[in-house]
Amino acid sequence: MSKWKTTLIMLLLASFSFGAGVCYRFNKIKIIEPEPTPTPWTPVPGEELPELLDKQLDISGRINVLLVGEDNVEGSRRSDTVVFAALDIDNRNIRVLSLPRDTRVHIPGRGNQKLNHAYAFGQVDLVRATVENFLGTPIHYYVKIDYDNFPKLVDMLGGVDVNVGKAMKYTDRRATPPLFIDIPTGKQRMNGETALKYVRFRHDALGDIGRVQRQQQFLKAMLSRMYDPDNILRFASIAEEIKGTIITDMNPSMILQLCNFVRKLDRETDKVFFMMLPGTPSVIDNLSYWVSDRSDVEPFLTADTDQLKEMTVQARRNQLAAVTSANDYSPDAPGGVRAQEPSSDPMPSPQDIAQIVTNIPEAIAVLNGTGKSGVGQSVASHLQKMGVEVVHVGNAKHFDYRSSNIIYPERSSEQDRTTARLLSQLCGISSSLTRVNRQATYPSLIVGHDYETLLKRLENSYARIQ
Repeated sequence: MSKWKTTLIMLLLASFSFGAGVCYRFNKIKIIEPEPTPTPWTPVPGEELPELLDKQLDISGRINVLLVGEDNVEGSRRSDTVVFAALDIDNRNIRVLSLPRDTRVHIPGRGNQKLNHAYAFGQVDLVRATVENFLGTPIHYYVKIDYDNFPKLVDMLGGVDVNVGKAMKYTDRRATPPLFIDIPTGKQRMNGETALKYVRFRHDALGDIGRVQRQQQFLKAMLSRMYDPDNILRFASIAEEIKGTIITDMNPSMILQLCNFVRKLDRETDKVFFMMLPGTPSVIDNLSYWVSDRSDVEPFLTADTDQLKEMTVQARRNQLAAVTSANDYSPDAPGGVRAQEPSSDPMPSPQDIAQIVTNIPEAIAVLNGTGKSGVGQSVASHLQKMGVEVVHVGNAKHFDYRSSNIIYPERSSEQDRTTARLLSQLCGISSSLTRVNRQATYPSLIVGHDYETLLKRLENSYARIQ
């Protein structure tokens, strides 16, 4: 039974790569000027594609897979969706990172452009080189699917159960063929055609961000559906049909290794983690981009299983999920998301609070990562009242920090690290969100969209030591 589990998981991940962005027409951020039509990629002298680093598999015990969803709109083929999946053999977990199609990256031979242009310039090889360079990690294999085949994958499973949290309606009569989306709220079993519309939809307040979140929930629903007894019994026929829907460079030997891995992983869905590349929309040279710093995603790529679980718990407490697990999915909850867990971080005793403040050795900076005026200054004022020295209050490099976190300089002193650790205890921020950042000058508290929880904790702490 382990072989079918492995194959289906990989194919479901492939189907998700398609779903992460097949309809560029719905993009909420409008391009000011038409994009140039990409021309075929040719190597620049002295600039070559990185070799596949299969030897890293023996060293790191991790298999990295590039999942590409090919979009064909008006005769133009592009990687409308790019997903990076890391299967950690040694630590028994899977992490899935969605990279928005408009992510601004350096494409070899083409300079800084949108990620989805890499496919038009040089097909999968150039997408692989671009993502490897951006994430600083090798990619061993790829899986590609086009959007025409996505409904087939869903129908092969007999549909997928999804609880739609908000009705989706959109009409585009200019499309060929015309596009009509009308999906009601509530729990329903989606066939392939409806599922395609569900994962394409982006015509709401959250735009592409909301779409990526729905796609991740849809993948969790597909993983849940794969364990249905009916699908187990008919897996042989499903696997035969699926062969013709994807393209991959995985060899039989690697498939066997993956079978063994998934057999051991079994149904531990709390070890399958998801994240969208953090960033912020920006217009550069009259084109819209998703601008990100890979340092923001480094903790997700490097954390061990316990740290990843802690990240998901922290995200649930803040009710703004940055990192989620497959275990978060519930077909009975609106949007398929389980109810948020209340915070259980213990509040230090008055004596401990006073001791923490006294022992913080260095001054800190407070950075507003919300975009809401006055939030950073308000947090800084609360800390200063408690006796924490704040030497700088300013804005973070973007305003998409869902959770507050703490950063400290790359070449930090022991005092800097101690300051970061004690500040995290004072603010109730988990160790997984306390990290090195090469751009940090001081130990810094970045205030996220959970600022109300943070302010309440600081107010309560101050009241307890008076």
